[in-house]
Parts: sequence; C-alpha cells; structure tokens
Amino acid sequence: MGMPDAAARSVPRRSDAGRLRLQQRDLDGLLLCAEHYAAPYDLLAAALDARPARLRGITARWRAGGYAQTGMLGPGPAWCWLTPAGMAACGHPWPARPPSLARLAHIRAVLAARLWLASAPAYRQAGAWWRCERRIRAALPSNAGAPHIADAEIHWPSAPPGPHAGQVWAVEVELTPKPAARTARIDFSR
Repeated sequence: MGMPDAAARSVPRRSDAGRLRLQQRDLDGLLLCAEHYAAPYDLLAAALDARPARLRGITARWRAGGYAQTGMLGPGPAWCWLTPAGMAACGHPWPARPPSLARLAHIRAVLAARLWLASAPAYRQAGAWWRCERRIRAALPSNAGAPHIADAEIHWPSAPPGPHAGQVWAVEVELTPKPAARTARIDFSR
C-alpha cells in the first residue's frame, strides 16, 4: 500500500459530494410523476426520451435521493410515484402515495393522451401547455361536493396567433363509453 500521489491529494472534494444533483431530465420526470399521481415506466421513458435501462438508473437515483418510490403495481411495467420529500421538492402540496390500483388504467390513459398531444407539431409550435387534474382541483375553493372535473386542460397561448390561440381545451379520457348525459355533467368551466 503506497502513499497517494500529490495530484490525488490536491483535488478538492465537491461541496455537494454524495447528494443527488438534479438535471433537467430529472426535473421533467419528477414533475410529470407529481402531476399524474404516478407514471408507468414505459410512458415515463417515452416522456424523458430514455431507454428502459437508462430509466431504471434514473429512477434508482430518485429513490436513493428520497424523491420517489417504484414498484410493480399490477401486470405490465413498473410504476414510479413520488414520496413526500419528492412532492415537496416539486413544490406541490398534493398527497404523495402509490396510486390506487383501481385508477391505474385511467392514470395511464391520461398520461398517454398527454404524451400523444404533446407530440403534435401544432402543440409544440404554439407553446401549448397541459394543466393537470391535480392543479385544477387545487384551484377549487373546496373539493367537498365538487362536480366531476376534466382530467386536464390544454392552454393555447394567445401569441403567436394561430388557429387555437387563446383557447382552453378540456381533456376527458374515458376507458369505457359513457352516456351523453353523464358527459354533459362534467364541469369544463374551470
């Protein structure tokens, strides 16, 4: 066992050594998980433009940092959801817990709809943005007795002018056919 050379001894230790350094991809993924309650690995990988093996590394870093948990919640891919520390890091007061098993298919469908819409050239060119159900609910005075609300809204900026400028589209993702009367009761006015 020899003595370390002078060059190795003179390298200062980083001030953030041992702490998770979040990159833009991490921020995007954590915020996506927060807004959608959770995300299945295949859709999260698509959203982050990451290969499955790379996504496992990304989520492992999030787990190590205390921001997320992952696991198999049913058949299909693993899921990722935020911990209270992860939700706090995102700046949201929403509950942090695994999604209920009864809602997995719906959560997946809403996220798939978001990714599909966000991939449209018109969406990207206009700078449209997605307002998730959790944000809509948080803006309500109280959730007690609130009518069913849309799964999300798409906001189209007024500038630059375009075919949808200034519009807000309600997004309602249904897994099964619904009668027109039920759809009419959904509150799209938020």
